[in-house]
Amino acid sequence: MRRLSTFLVLAALLAAAAPTAHAQDQPQAPPPARPNIVFVMTDDQTVESLRVMSKVRGALTAQGTNFTQAIATYPLCCPSRVTYLTGQYSHNHGVIHNAGPFGGYLHLDNSNTLPVWLQRAGYRTVHVGRYLNGYGTQNPNRAEIPPGWEDWNSTVDPTTFTYNKWMMNENGHLFEAGADGEFQTDYLGRRASEEIAQAAADPRPFFLSVTFPAPHSGGPRDPDDPPSMQTPSPAPRHRDWFRNEPLPRARNFGAANRYTKPQIVADRRRFTPEDVASIQENYQQELESLLSVDDAVGGLVNTLERTGELANTLIIYTSDNGFFHGEHGVRDSKVLPYEPGIRIPLIMRGPGVPAANRQKQLVGNVDLASTILEAAGGTAGRLQDGRSLFRLMRDRSLEFGREFVIENGRGVNSIPQYRGLRNNRFLYVRHDRTGETELYDLRKDPLQIKNLEDSDPYMPIRRAMSRRLRTLQRCRGRTCFKSKPSVRVAARQIKPKKKRKKRRTRKNQTCVSRDLRLSLFGKDGRRVESVRYTVGRRRLGTSRKRPFGVRVKHRKLRAGRQLTIRARVTTVDGRVVTTDRRVTTCPR
Repeated sequence: MRRLSTFLVLAALLAAAAPTAHAQDQPQAPPPARPNIVFVMTDDQTVESLRVMSKVRGALTAQGTNFTQAIATYPLCCPSRVTYLTGQYSHNHGVIHNAGPFGGYLHLDNSNTLPVWLQRAGYRTVHVGRYLNGYGTQNPNRAEIPPGWEDWNSTVDPTTFTYNKWMMNENGHLFEAGADGEFQTDYLGRRASEEIAQAAADPRPFFLSVTFPAPHSGGPRDPDDPPSMQTPSPAPRHRDWFRNEPLPRARNFGAANRYTKPQIVADRRRFTPEDVASIQENYQQELESLLSVDDAVGGLVNTLERTGELANTLIIYTSDNGFFHGEHGVRDSKVLPYEPGIRIPLIMRGPGVPAANRQKQLVGNVDLASTILEAAGGTAGRLQDGRSLFRLMRDRSLEFGREFVIENGRGVNSIPQYRGLRNNRFLYVRHDRTGETELYDLRKDPLQIKNLEDSDPYMPIRRAMSRRLRTLQRCRGRTCFKSKPSVRVAARQIKPKKKRKKRRTRKNQTCVSRDLRLSLFGKDGRRVESVRYTVGRRRLGTSRKRPFGVRVKHRKLRAGRQLTIRARVTTVDGRVVTTDRRVTTCPR
């Protein structure tokens, strides 16, 4: 009997274990593949110039998301590129110039950057194109490869901006490229496509950084180049393509209406006819040089499709900064904190990115590293000053309520040091050397013509932004979001005025069974200008009067559901934030 009992117990245990063992033998669904990432960056490209790039618009914009309010927080080459590589403002990563003791390649700790983090996450990392200013002139060993890059194909300074003949470093091998007549942008596009084809055979996901020098000015000198200005050199097949293209000349072009500007802008001389002709020629050649970039991007997309990698590849297209073409009296530069210099193109396509989508939220180049790391499942080795843009694409009406710091280090390119704040409506700038300040209402004055620093009605806004700038100009990580307005949504059921037949309800019922009164409260409530309430995509109402109350009919709320009521809050000083309140409606 004892043996029989033992046998029965063992049989029962085996029977119980059998389904588990059988389940373990079944083939398991593979985890979702992490996407490849292709990052494309141009140099000095404006948002306006995207109109001539049909392949970028067709393959990326139409198939992805266009962030129409993207900002470069330091509108200069090297500091901006290091912000992309670190996810930090320049006052945190420390590269505040293109050269000298505070800037350039050697001033960055390359052992703790995005490619290192991606390599740790299991990515094959590839670079093609220009890297940082001073790579090749600051480093004693011109053949060195920065940490984190498995496959390295970089132009070498000082030849980076010579489009017909330049030095390359391919995995430690230095050689002169372009001697066979191949144009630089075409060469870099071809090499990037070859790298994709090689990486497609690797089981690991890949990260490919492709950084074109175009449309930055550079050699060789072309016959029609203006004598007093350096311009880019387009590919021979695109030369004079836009010779009849008119130069955009808005009301902020030239010296008009500059008397309210700070000294560094107001003292600029008026344009001569020769200046205007030079600006136009430079503008036309920049557009022409972007046509070869457009061809290269089209080639990258075709290679991804041919290798079967396109559906699982995140593509990001952007520029390091914008550029001036005569606006505010600036002939051919960047650095200044106005819209032509700080606005950049930013387009994304790939897994998790909605197609044919426009995102109007304010975003910045400090968000690029966090966005790439979320897609890759990687971890940053530095405190991040930005946020992943996937949150905005998953929730298209979300607003972070933040402001971006605009800065120029200790001063660069003859522009003395300044600090500024840019939010959804206002730009506030303080010039440290002279003490001058600027305030522009971008809703009423998008061209930034009238400085409102002495306008009495705007004095409270100037003071508020000045206080926040003192806090944010040295922010790190989460403290860079401290200017988010502190407001919350209150939802109260309205008792009916007329007596009705009493409903039978459960004890301590918390669901909504009557009309709702929505309002706003919080320490920043006095700064609120307007509130728009929505449920999903359905608008419930808008209020412009404190306490910003809106009555919502019960019949407009779906019964027996948990709903998220969202308030889109706009403050008088230009900040925009969304705050949510969840309610549960009673079954009818």
